[in-house]
Amino acid sequence: MLVSDQGNGKRLQGIHGGERLNGIEEICREFIQNPIMTATPFGDGHINDTFHVVTEDGGSYVCQRIRKAMDIAALEHNYLLYAQAFEEAGWPYPVWLRTRDGKRFFTDQEGDHWRMYPMIEGEVLKLPLSESELFSCGQGLARMHQILQGLSGTPLAVYPMLHDLKHYYDRFRGLFEDGTYYEEQRDAELEEEIHSGIKEMLLLALDKSKMIHGDPKLANILFQEGGVKAFIDLDTVMQGSLLEDLADCIRSCCAKEGRTDQASAQILLQGYWSVAGELISEEEMERLPKVIRKICFELGLRYYMDSIAEKKSFREKYPGYLQEKARGYFAMARDENQRMTI
Repeated sequence: MLVSDQGNGKRLQGIHGGERLNGIEEICREFIQNPIMTATPFGDGHINDTFHVVTEDGGSYVCQRIRKAMDIAALEHNYLLYAQAFEEAGWPYPVWLRTRDGKRFFTDQEGDHWRMYPMIEGEVLKLPLSESELFSCGQGLARMHQILQGLSGTPLAVYPMLHDLKHYYDRFRGLFEDGTYYEEQRDAELEEEIHSGIKEMLLLALDKSKMIHGDPKLANILFQEGGVKAFIDLDTVMQGSLLEDLADCIRSCCAKEGRTDQASAQILLQGYWSVAGELISEEEMERLPKVIRKICFELGLRYYMDSIAEKKSFREKYPGYLQEKARGYFAMARDENQRMTI
């Protein structure tokens, strides 16, 4: 997109999905008054459209367009809960700016909701992580888990289906009942993976009474000087399973050559246990390898479902991307040789 900056004669540059997005500067001006230099697409999220905004005075911000289907009242309810907890703990988090009329969201003429917050200084790392980074990652997740258990209320489930494998399996079967799929995209081998593995995965019952991040993948972890500084993308904060949160973090941060690297997972787990061992019992922790497999199976199912569905949640970055991801996750879910000790 190209949007003129009438204030200083400069132009904003950025592209999103091949479509022109007019008025990004005007949206930013609902939150800040400093002249804007650039607004460019940022991050690799599947849900919201995110832009990195830089102002003339060197300010750095995140501006996000929220999907219409999302409940902004629930988002704000949860924000107030975790903001208070993080403030009291001195833990950095995205601090939402208020609009000119005092609201935390701006709604444009098309009914899209926008929010904005200062960029948190930090670095998103790429795999593979060093041993010290893995240990710090475990410590950071544990510290965040400790803080979240102190919320003054219960967060609302913005994504109630998150980690609900039965929900996704029912949706998968519903595609064929409704006819909302592309027959030519189907893959018999991947569908056999789903049908042969679903029963075992659904039998895994977990304690879902704790407060969790919900999506603690590597892309949502900010590092500074080798240590974890903050977790971002907090819209998934919810009541759920600490073990699933830990498993999802290991799945993302310890992947190597298409499988969970046991040495890396062991280091991350030791970092976690050194800070918050009291949050998860040793008996529960023995189930962690199975939970990692379940997380991978769930992602494999979701990616395959999207590859054949008319309506998608994930983006097809290139032809065959979604089924490639599904195939990789199902391979990780089949790995029964995972062993971890505290």
